[in-house]
Amino acid sequence: MARPIPHTDLRHLPKQGDKELKPKETQSFLDITIDGIKHTTSQNLLLGTITGWGAGVSIVRVGRIAAVGLGGSIILLHFAAEFGYINVNWDRVKETAGESQQWLDRVLRFIKKNNCFSVGFMGGFFFGVAST
Repeated sequence: MARPIPHTDLRHLPKQGDKELKPKETQSFLDITIDGIKHTTSQNLLLGTITGWGAGVSIVRVGRIAAVGLGGSIILLHFAAEFGYINVNWDRVKETAGESQQWLDRVLRFIKKNNCFSVGFMGGFFFGVAST
C-alpha cells in the first residue's frame, strides 16, 4: 500500500514578495550521474573494476562484428559520395564535430572527480579484454 501524500501547510510557503521562486536547473543524465557517485574509495574501485571488466568482455565479443560493419559502411558511403549518389553537407558535419569537445570536457571532469572509479575501470577493462 502506498504512503499517503503529506499535507502541505500553505501558510509556511514563501510569498511572492518575500522570495523569488526560481525553477531548478535542468541537468543532463551524465551530470546527475557524476554528482550522484559519493561512495567510499574501495566501493568506487570495486565498482569501476567490475564495470570495466564487463565493458572489456563485451567490446571484444561485439567489437569484431562492429568494426567490419562500421568500416564497410564508411567505404560504401565514400564510394556513393564519389559517384554522386549522395552529397555530404560538410558544414553540418563540422558543426556536429564541434560538439564533441563538450563531451570530452564532461568525461575528463568525471575522470578527475572519480579517480578510483576511473583507475578501477581501466584495470578491469584491460583485464576483460585479456580474459577473452
